[in-house]
Amino acid sequence: RLSAEYNNNDAINENDTTDSATTETMISPASVTMDDGGSDLTDRFKYKVHALMGTYDLPEGKVDDENQTGNILGAMLNFPTEYTFTVVGKKAETEDPCDNYERKVRAVVESVLGEAANIEMRVTPRGKKYTKVSVKVSVESAAIIATIYEELDALKATVMKF
Repeated sequence: RLSAEYNNNDAINENDTTDSATTETMISPASVTMDDGGSDLTDRFKYKVHALMGTYDLPEGKVDDENQTGNILGAMLNFPTEYTFTVVGKKAETEDPCDNYERKVRAVVESVLGEAANIEMRVTPRGKKYTKVSVKVSVESAAIIATIYEELDALKATVMKF
């Protein structure tokens, strides 16, 4: 349930000669509230909005500096969870199967999660020079997600990760 409050000064003046089709009532963001009983969705939504606005505050006792990763992600997801990593990398110039970008991506994920991890991969060619690889796995924490992204970024062939 969304509600908004505004004072009478914000109301449209009936004597105003402005075309009513072009008149919009603006609601101050500070006056918009959401009440759905305090569900997790509301909390995750609040974390996202505050993160986008640059006003995210960490819970008591957590550190926020350039050496920390995953604070916002950890607040938005309930672990363990399924997570999809997507990377784009340069295709190998040789036909050597050991030089295959998809194999390297799989090896990175297995090195962090173990070889027994249930890995779903989807490989999509992106022109003649690039390959997009999506890897869906179960992760236990935001730190694991950050570690996998760091390892994928360390691959020479990786040009983009998201």
